[in-house]
Amino acid sequence: MGILRALAFELRGRTAFFKKPDVNANIYFTYSHIHKIALLGMLGAILGLKGYEAQSRDIKANGDNEANRYPEFYEKLKDLKVSIVPHGDRGYFSKKIQVFNNSVGYASFEQGQNLIIKEQWLENPHWTVYLLDDGTEICMELFNRLKSHQSVYLPYLGKNDHPASITKVREVELENAWAPGSCIDSLFCSKGVDLGRSRTEPYLYQEFLPIKMDDILNSYVFEQMFFTNQVVNKIQNSNVIYCAEEKNLFFF
Repeated sequence: MGILRALAFELRGRTAFFKKPDVNANIYFTYSHIHKIALLGMLGAILGLKGYEAQSRDIKANGDNEANRYPEFYEKLKDLKVSIVPHGDRGYFSKKIQVFNNSVGYASFEQGQNLIIKEQWLENPHWTVYLLDDGTEICMELFNRLKSHQSVYLPYLGKNDHPASITKVREVELENAWAPGSCIDSLFCSKGVDLGRSRTEPYLYQEFLPIKMDDILNSYVFEQMFFTNQVVNKIQNSNVIYCAEEKNLFFF
């Protein structure tokens, strides 16, 4: 086997909003971290790949078919393996509710009335993102664009209200050196996990995050993700853990 490589970069923003599909009394909540679908959407924007609106137009014009079962960005990037390292306090970023007035008739149901919309935003989020080099043409194009800071569309963190800052783009070598009883320094899937004790004050972030899309309705498929300083004695998918920059990274 040849040397495994990944492209790493720092991903930041003043704010971010990754909308959860559930709504409660006009309050829209955010996931605590960028999830894989949102990350692929951002990378698709850098490449100029089409999204949900173009897919919807294609379905209306040509009916459901194999070519439009997914948005273009997901169809072309869904096999890309990623690892996400949060830099928040114990895996969390501060959140704040933002309030908007929407006086558009179709939004408020009656002309002249305001619909008050509330969104929960992440404040000053920061992740280190690793993209596994799989040798494909689309991966090479993406890596070249990231390294040269060229983007077809503006990358953003969930919505275009939240511009993304991408810095410190670099190539790293990966080693398959993780051993049970060690920590995992990124988000990781909780399947088959047995956690040990931490020598320091333990913390555990856990949340069901979207990891892929259903090919019929394009709805999210969720998996419980962990981020912790506790050691991992056992995990179902230990073969996707690699070491780089003194971190143990779970790719999914």
